[in-house]
Amino acid sequence: MLDIDNQTSIDIDLSKLEYIYKRLLKEENREEKDVSLLLLEKGQIRYYNKKFRGKDSETDVISFASDLAFLPTYGDIVIDLSVADKQRGNESLDYEVMVLFMHGLLHLLGYDHLSVNDKEIMDSKEKEYISLFKKEIL
Repeated sequence: MLDIDNQTSIDIDLSKLEYIYKRLLKEENREEKDVSLLLLEKGQIRYYNKKFRGKDSETDVISFASDLAFLPTYGDIVIDLSVADKQRGNESLDYEVMVLFMHGLLHLLGYDHLSVNDKEIMDSKEKEYISLFKKEIL
């Protein structure tokens, strides 16, 4: 189940995030487990970045994977809509948030971009899913 806590005054199409959650898990042959999504604004993500990652800066998305295999959860994702809005370019804010959510969800499923090889795999997955979602819902 996807649990979304939008703590902003910004209206985001949550049904598309739910679709991405279900479709991406299906494509990855993963069972549905809980994912919590927290939407913030005005740089509030900086607090989480500093407290949990030791980085005193804003970022767009942070994922916190659950390392407790006995719990039916993949983990938590935090997205800052203000940061997303600044970097969205010509795309809509909804589009940017969907891409960030997909990125965060891939992290929860074990993909990363720390090494060159891992980055290539993650980039390939992102391109594949962006293409798929553009055809289906974006």
